[in-house]
Amino acid sequence: MMQKKNFWPVLALALGHLVTDLQAGALPIVLPHLKEIFALSYSQLAVIILTQNVTSSVIQPLFGYITDKKSMPVLLPFCAAMAGAGFSAIGWAPSYTLILMTVVIIGIASATYHPQASKTVNFLSDNSSKAKNMGIFSLGGNAGMAVGSILMTLLIGLQGGIHNTMYFVLPGLLVFGLMMKYMPEYKRVNEEHSIKVTAAKMQETVEKVSHFGMFVLLFFIFVRSTINTGLATYLPLFFLKFRGSETVFASALVSAFLLGGVAGTYTGAVLSDRLGARKIIIGSTVLSIPAIWLIGHVNTEAAAMVAVVASGFFIIGSFATTIVLAQTMLPNNVGMAAGLTIGLSVGMGGFGVTILGYIADHYGLPLVMQIIAWLPVIAAIIALKIPIPVSLRK
Repeated sequence: MMQKKNFWPVLALALGHLVTDLQAGALPIVLPHLKEIFALSYSQLAVIILTQNVTSSVIQPLFGYITDKKSMPVLLPFCAAMAGAGFSAIGWAPSYTLILMTVVIIGIASATYHPQASKTVNFLSDNSSKAKNMGIFSLGGNAGMAVGSILMTLLIGLQGGIHNTMYFVLPGLLVFGLMMKYMPEYKRVNEEHSIKVTAAKMQETVEKVSHFGMFVLLFFIFVRSTINTGLATYLPLFFLKFRGSETVFASALVSAFLLGGVAGTYTGAVLSDRLGARKIIIGSTVLSIPAIWLIGHVNTEAAAMVAVVASGFFIIGSFATTIVLAQTMLPNNVGMAAGLTIGLSVGMGGFGVTILGYIADHYGLPLVMQIIAWLPVIAAIIALKIPIPVSLRK
């Protein structure tokens, strides 16, 4: 097990993850207000979302590659603070151009934080606790998205309205101090890893990784992300339009789905260290098949709620496991592996949801729900082809 002294440094990185991802959860809440204030078109709003997605997710592998060449753990507290400062300025930006600039600042801070923090969590963990600790780290991000949305909803209703984004600078400053406290530990483990990699290269003992195997893993994550984001996007619309549900219940379904995912992230991570990566990836995906199928076939709201929670729990249960798996497959590029799994592949899930949106516009939302119900079957078949390194087998 991980030494107890390493728990707090890992927790600090998870809290930094939470603070960094607060902005992603809060941004959709302010968009309607920005639209009204600046008379923005829907296309201009879409550009804001696209800018956020590209700068924070799609380019993450690039920042991962850079930090693999030279680890920079000292940037971590600054990234968390910069993300908060960037979002705090959105409510005060006097023009659309400056809004985009603040979104770029937030995105770059996020794109830099995720690979470096993820690899540092990896280095702080031994083989028996890698997935568990990555689960704690991932929980921080999931919680940040949810808390950011709730916090911004509350703040925007208070006196000051959209100007209350300024309060988002405070969590960044708090976590800045916390991570600086553990900076000597972060520097130590990153330096030790660099020495190990250099020694392995000289002795030619680095495990060769199949590029095809890495592609299969990333394709699996893309499909999983499409399912996850697709359900979060289209669940409320489906129940409102085709099940006659009330708005409150339809919104509660999304919250239940996301909370199920939070529980699944940690549970899958803990079990992965005990049962091995393959059992968690295949098992969670297979179990999601009946859960997601039931969403479109149950007849009561209680049953729908159970199916939705179970779907969130199972479909995202392999999240931390796949991050650790990618980092193990790319031992010399642990940061880039994190950027590929947390950033690029998950971000590409948004592209998959866009395709589903096109299908919904032309062929109807019920067909989209049927497609989403079949996607876990495809994901399970892909999962069977993912090669598992020896160190992650049980």
